[in-house]
Amino acid sequence: MVASGKGGVGKSSLTVCIGRELARLGQKVLLVEMEPGLGTLDLMLGLSRGVCDLSDLLSGGAALQDAALPVEGQSGLQAILAPIDGQFSYEEEAFARLMKELSGQFDQILIETPPGFGSAFSAAMKAADGTILVSTPDRPCLRDVRAVSDRLDQKPGLTQRLVINRLEVKSFLRRRPLMDLDEAIDTAGARLLGVVLQDEDLPYRLSDGVALLPSSRARQACRRIAQRLLGQQVPLDI
Repeated sequence: MVASGKGGVGKSSLTVCIGRELARLGQKVLLVEMEPGLGTLDLMLGLSRGVCDLSDLLSGGAALQDAALPVEGQSGLQAILAPIDGQFSYEEEAFARLMKELSGQFDQILIETPPGFGSAFSAAMKAADGTILVSTPDRPCLRDVRAVSDRLDQKPGLTQRLVINRLEVKSFLRRRPLMDLDEAIDTAGARLLGVVLQDEDLPYRLSDGVALLPSSRARQACRRIAQRLLGQQVPLDI
C-alpha cells in the first residue's frame, strides 16, 4: 500500500519508479491503481487504457489477463488501472480477497492509494501487509502523514515505512523547513525507507511514459528503496 496524507506529493511517480526497479531486480510486480476517475498510471507507463479496469476485475466481469496490462519494454511489470467511473466505491472484503488471490501470482503488489480516508483507503488497508508513506520534507505534509500513520496503527502487524520525496538539499539547508530528517521521521512516526532527491527530468519523462535514465537521481533512489524492500542493506546516499 503506497499512501500519503495529501495529494501532489509524487505518490504515483514513486509507485511507478519503485515498481520498475523491483522488476529490474527480477521481481514479478503488479501495480494496482485505485483512485476512481483520476488515474495517471497509463500515461506514466505508456499503456493504453483498454476496455477493462479494476472495477471489472472486482465485479467478475473480466479475467486477470484482460485487466492486468504488461508494460512494454519492462519484463515482469504489469498494472491494473483505476476504475473510470469517478463514483466507484470499494468493498473492503472483495478487494482484500482479490489481492490475496493475486498475491500468489506476483512477488510484489504495490497498491497506489488515494489521499484521505475513503473506501479506497479502507480497502487497501484491509488488503495490505505493509505501507509506504510518501511525504515531501515539510511539516504540513508530514503532519498529514502522521494522521494516516495513526489510522494504520489500527491494523496490528501492518508495517509502515516513510519515503521523503522531492528533497532539494541546498534549498533544505538554506531554508530549514525542518531541523533535519530525524524531525521528519519523528513527525511522521514511521521508520525511514528512503529519500528521493528532486529530479527535474522525472515529470517530463513520466508524462511521456518513458523510463527514467540510469543517471537519474530519482531512479537511483528508487533502486535503493526497492533493494531495501527486498531486505538488502544499502545506504541512503543523499
